[in-house]
Amino acid sequence: MLEIKGLNVFYGKAQVLFNIDMKVNEGEITALLGRNGAGKTTLLKSIMGIDVVKNGKILFKGVDISNMRTYRIAALGVSYVPDYTGLFPGMSVLENLQLALNRRKIDLTYAYTLYPELKHLLDRKADALSGGERKIVSIIRSVLTRPKLLLLDEPTEGVMPILTRRIYELLGRLKSDGITILLVEQGIRLSIVKNIATKIGIIANGRFIYESEPERLEREIDIVKKYLAV
Repeated sequence: MLEIKGLNVFYGKAQVLFNIDMKVNEGEITALLGRNGAGKTTLLKSIMGIDVVKNGKILFKGVDISNMRTYRIAALGVSYVPDYTGLFPGMSVLENLQLALNRRKIDLTYAYTLYPELKHLLDRKADALSGGERKIVSIIRSVLTRPKLLLLDEPTEGVMPILTRRIYELLGRLKSDGITILLVEQGIRLSIVKNIATKIGIIANGRFIYESEPERLEREIDIVKKYLAV
């Protein structure tokens, strides 16, 4: 579904991504792990057209989206949930969801199956939610746009363990429902990421250095210590 070929990205004169090659297969959850500053967020922003691609290609379902405008990429079926959630703090949860679809009335039936507690949060202001609740609402908001590919930037960062589990249960449900996911997390999340990811990649210092099935990565103790351990 998504193919990245020879991707190089710069911030000014400083190169931050180096010759990235990777694929995300349809119907799978691909997890990309790495330490802070490894280039994970830059990669997601490049896919979404937020950061400028110097050279290389990003193909989505065979269409070259390299440096395509963000709204056009979204129209093709790619949705991005940033690490800061992107919710408007002074608006209610319902208003945030309505804004995503540009509609006054929206059908939340599917959303309730994903997270039944949403019913009790609709009238609450976004800034009154816990960190985990904000993350869940932001994911649901993206899902309501019916994406083919969901890009998630550290959805469990700063989230309590009980809601971390709920978020990963939600992602597993989305996978079962046919949504392809590219998930970015810090290396310390390996123990929970392995339970839902089809494959795991590692990025370090702006370079894509490793990819395998979760079971194999667990056995690669030296790689885990070198690139993922705190």
